[in-house]
Amino acid sequence: QDRIGQPLENMSRGMQQKVAIARAFLTAPIVLLLDEPTTGLDPRSKIDVQTFVRQLREDHDATILITTHDMDEAEALCDRVAIIDQGRIVAMGEVDELKRAAAERMERTTPVTMNEVFMHYTAAHLITDADIERYGSWEKAFEALEAQKEDEG
Repeated sequence: QDRIGQPLENMSRGMQQKVAIARAFLTAPIVLLLDEPTTGLDPRSKIDVQTFVRQLREDHDATILITTHDMDEAEALCDRVAIIDQGRIVAMGEVDELKRAAAERMERTTPVTMNEVFMHYTAAHLITDADIERYGSWEKAFEALEAQKEDEG
């Protein structure tokens, strides 16, 4: 209530995101596209925007399509996830389904994270055990592979 009438440019980035999403719902869309809705937000604002999106999902009969590089966010907000690598969908399904399939393909008996699912279905299959040992973790080996791909491209 205290923000009604306040110019948008005087609001926090998180509040601006919530206002933009709410404005989009004023037209009662069938499909709403949210492109990186929490990028650049502080942790509190990110949680607020995610909570707001969850509430909108419950209150409106609309499909919400979210693009994000944040796999934790995808897991928290999405019923289904599509992983895109170099413009191609390389995996798509429900979060638990993707995790189970990746764990099987990786021959893992312990649960995998959505970040590991992403890395598995993208160029991460090029990472060897020697790379993981060299860089100290799968994530760091993946970052090194991405940097190498950028240098070559």
